[in-house]
Amino acid sequence: MTMQKLLCLSILMLSVCYVAICSDRALLQSHAQESNTENEYLTLEEAVEIAINNNPLIKSKKHNVGIYEGRIKQAGLLPNPEIEFFTQETPTNNIGFDQSQNSIALFQKLETGGKRKLRVKAAEKEKKVMEMDLQTTVADITAKVKKAYFNVLTTQDELKFAKETLTIAKSLMSISSERFEKGDIARIDVLKAEIELSNSKMRVQESERENLNSAKMLQTVMGVPDIVLSNLLPVSTADIPLLKLDKLNDLLLDNHPALKARKKVVDLSLIKITEAKRMAIPDINATIGYKRLSAADINTVQAGIEIPLPIFNRNQGKIIEARALSHKAIDDVEIVRNELLLQLSNSFSLYISTREQVRFFVNTIIPKAEESLKIERQGYEHGEFDYLEVLDAQRTLANTRISYLKISNELFSSITEIEKLVGVKISDIK
Repeated sequence: MTMQKLLCLSILMLSVCYVAICSDRALLQSHAQESNTENEYLTLEEAVEIAINNNPLIKSKKHNVGIYEGRIKQAGLLPNPEIEFFTQETPTNNIGFDQSQNSIALFQKLETGGKRKLRVKAAEKEKKVMEMDLQTTVADITAKVKKAYFNVLTTQDELKFAKETLTIAKSLMSISSERFEKGDIARIDVLKAEIELSNSKMRVQESERENLNSAKMLQTVMGVPDIVLSNLLPVSTADIPLLKLDKLNDLLLDNHPALKARKKVVDLSLIKITEAKRMAIPDINATIGYKRLSAADINTVQAGIEIPLPIFNRNQGKIIEARALSHKAIDDVEIVRNELLLQLSNSFSLYISTREQVRFFVNTIIPKAEESLKIERQGYEHGEFDYLEVLDAQRTLANTRISYLKISNELFSSITEIEKLVGVKISDIK
């Protein structure tokens, strides 16, 4: 009787502790906010900000924008003039030179057809494309940070649950051994407890490995490999709004940077067509010069222009190429549009299903698992159930809460994808 009471008390205390740790993430979040004065938490928003400032891919994309700032500057520059100096000595007898001719000339290319303005305009459009590409990368990295952050939270909670289960397994193993020595239980019960203890140890090891891997992934995405991730602020699944796909589609078409970039490429292609046509207009090469004949003491000033005749080469091939690229750019807009809408549809389907599952876990499955453990524990107190039945109920609650964590993680992943695609936080969607 004393041993039964001891076992019951042990399981009761561990179960209370376990249920407290496994309580809904909304309660965890509230507790974290209240204790933030004592513990410094790394919030999701802070993790995203760190990644934007430190991720090497984002840094690289920012440099791309800087490259096109230089190209805009270069495109607006005038062609450099050229200067030529020429001297000539002419012999008049067999002895030496007594007649010289000196000249200096300045050459300047004069672009026609507004080519320089078109180059500047094209470079500006290319910069806009790079800016949209940067925004796309920022959105992708932001989504990766959020998913990695949620995954770390999930693996941290799974590790806590695994350790609690191990504590229970150790307690039951100790009690089983004592009861076996006293002849209260059979050897098979001890073997079951040993197996459960071994399985619990392996689950802890697996959870530790998964938690370490998830932390390294978050550190890598953030671009800060040595940042401490022990204190992440839990995220609640409460108050997640019910979204409508039509509204999300409209937001995607208005906001997604990749789609905006493709539209900018279309604008750029039209400029390239005009630029190819203008290249058929010949530029003018202007010349002005001074010449002196020393023997005759004659000074002359020369001026002239040189104009190529576009008879054979009127840039026909480049014009055809530019038109084809323009048609391709228009088609690419439609391709990207359809791909993004499909991604949104898939993410929305996952969001709808996981949102309902999370609600079902919170409102039905977890409460029933907790109630089942309560009944088993009370029955054990009165000698109605075997300790392995209590353990089974404990496992059921543990597995239920782990399943809840995984579903919650999937829900957050789908929300993250939706926010990436539409460019708006779901809390701001009206």
